[in-house]
Amino acid sequence: MSANFRKLILLPLIVLAAGIIALWTREPPAPSAKSGFNLSNAQAIVADIARAPHPVGTTENVRVRQALISRFQALGLIVASGPEYGVRQAEKRKGAISVAPLQNIIAVLPGRDPAKPAVAIMAHFDSAPWSHGASDDGAGVAAVLEVARILKAGPKPARDVVFLLTDAEEAGLLGAQSFFEKGGFARRIGIVVNVEARGSSGRTFMFQTSPGNAELIDLWAKNAIWPAGNSLAGAVYKRLPNDTDLSVPLAMNIDGINGAFIDGLPDYHMPTDNTANLDPRALQHLGDFAVTTTRALALAENLPSRAKGDSAYFDIFGLGVVRYPVGWGWLLFGLGVAGMLFSRCHVLGVTGVVALKGALHVTLLTAAAGAAAHFLLNFIYGSGRLGLRERVAEMPLALWVVVALCAGMTLAIRPRAIHWAGAVVMALLFALAAQIWMPGAHWLFAMPGLIGVAILGIAARKGVAGPATLVTSFVVGGFFGTLLLQGVITTYVSVAMLTPAVVALVIPFTLALIGPLMIPYGDWIWGRRIGFGLIGLGLLGSLWLYASSGFSARHPKPGDLFHWTDTTSGKGYWVTSSGKSQLPPGTVERIKPKWANWSIWRRVPDQPAAVMGPEITLVTAGGRGTLRLASAQPRRALSFILTPSKTLSNATLNGKPVGFPGGKPTRVMWRAESPAEMTLAFDAPPGEKVAIDWLAAAPGLPGGGPQPEGPPTDWMPLTGSTVATGVMTLNW
Repeated sequence: MSANFRKLILLPLIVLAAGIIALWTREPPAPSAKSGFNLSNAQAIVADIARAPHPVGTTENVRVRQALISRFQALGLIVASGPEYGVRQAEKRKGAISVAPLQNIIAVLPGRDPAKPAVAIMAHFDSAPWSHGASDDGAGVAAVLEVARILKAGPKPARDVVFLLTDAEEAGLLGAQSFFEKGGFARRIGIVVNVEARGSSGRTFMFQTSPGNAELIDLWAKNAIWPAGNSLAGAVYKRLPNDTDLSVPLAMNIDGINGAFIDGLPDYHMPTDNTANLDPRALQHLGDFAVTTTRALALAENLPSRAKGDSAYFDIFGLGVVRYPVGWGWLLFGLGVAGMLFSRCHVLGVTGVVALKGALHVTLLTAAAGAAAHFLLNFIYGSGRLGLRERVAEMPLALWVVVALCAGMTLAIRPRAIHWAGAVVMALLFALAAQIWMPGAHWLFAMPGLIGVAILGIAARKGVAGPATLVTSFVVGGFFGTLLLQGVITTYVSVAMLTPAVVALVIPFTLALIGPLMIPYGDWIWGRRIGFGLIGLGLLGSLWLYASSGFSARHPKPGDLFHWTDTTSGKGYWVTSSGKSQLPPGTVERIKPKWANWSIWRRVPDQPAAVMGPEITLVTAGGRGTLRLASAQPRRALSFILTPSKTLSNATLNGKPVGFPGGKPTRVMWRAESPAEMTLAFDAPPGEKVAIDWLAAAPGLPGGGPQPEGPPTDWMPLTGSTVATGVMTLNW
């Protein structure tokens, strides 16, 4: 075997090994009895919960609630549950207000010292309207019940343990909001463990904690079974519009930790979220997370404090968790810069100016690859809202199409030492930026930067093609590169095709970590040809994805068709927010509706349908106004956009304080499939007014028309509905 062949074979070997290991280590471990979690018990609970969809306000929701209360009572726990209205004004969604009737379940296991802050473990028992909810969140509910069984049978906890099963989470975190805003017993809770799911498979990923998490991370890491999680996820999650029930106690300065499995995204909020499609290994691992974390907190004499600040952390393939004070990011950056200055890169023909030039080249290459990935996936799936959801089952394949594109673009530039050193400098600069603006994410760039600096130093002394350089890059760089590839895959599947550009990060990561294995391809005449071949493979894969349907019995095509009557104009339409293929023949018009300003509606004229609108009445007396928004009929959707001429002072909705700023629209949504009753009370000085836009959707379509091509999803909830909208202004 020639020396040149040995240099060339190392790159495909490490790429193949990295892909296999990254994918394999994303799989949950085989079920075991290590934590005490009983998988058979949990599966029986999930099967009972997930017989049918059970959103808030339905008879099936009542059945599930009563069954869960009985299970807690059979364990001998103190149980409380009672009807109430939930009202929550979102912080992340332009002040939108959700309202629904609900009934939480609260069970308590007394501890040795009731004066100590209590531990709560929380999941929600309602489902999305079209989902059986086996994973989301039947798996979490089963985990909570198993924790209750295990703790009840074991040593008495040091403190009270609260088992909180919330209602109306899918309606806007209403159950959690209602429980924690009451105070009372909720004030005794010192920390919350939340268990969730955003898919149907995969390891449970710990993705969120409260601030000052160093001691909490330490407790989780020491007790976890095959831990998965990193501080990058927590830093990114803070900036996303997503929420879980844990958002409520965190906003009230109560400590908490959040875990969920996130693979199998095509089943999220779909009819396919059923017991048959729930991976039992995922259920087991979620249970392991719930049991080990809650038990450690319940038995601890003192709960984790915030005194030690925040940790930066990441798991090593589930074998353990590296963690250190987040402030060390400055030290890591300083070490990287010092190492770069003393690495003797000039021996490789790379001066400081050349390294900065290389960093610019790699940055431009990464940006170009990210833009190409974004363009390709938008070409494949289109700009319609449904396109982003309906083809999500193909995203694992689309990921490798983008990886091939990025790899090809990297080889096509004929990588040299300038690009390697530039990628290391780029990683260090990104680590500095992350430490300033998103400290929990700095390790993602600092570690490749430090490893790259170390390998550069070896190359300056032993040669780029020297055995010491190649072996270090293959073993150390390849190991950490595999870890980062796993992280890129996790980030990608978490947000699907909404952020395909994130995959382009494989370019600076691979150049920094395994640059010496790539440089021989820059010198080889076939290296650039292989690069262009990979680009071509990526383009061919894109064309294949574009031409394929992407649907099957396992992953059916969602629907996106409804009938809309605009009562103001007296006109009717067939409407979709996807491609016009679902519409009947006619002149297609594109509009951007106020009801879904994130989407484009395509509509075809039709006869208006007879739809009963909501009941809207206003009564003023004694300087106070009472606006009643109601519907005697259950609705698929009932929404109001209120724009008062001036800020409504002392406003309450169903008795809960809310805000309605003057001149700005605020959306109010009834989120239950039951008759609606909402009462808005406010100070009403004379001479003011409120403009009201309303939308009411009833299940079912007018007869004789087309039918949706599939079931609704969380992104297209109006599918299969007859919708009416209207406008009015009330003066006082």
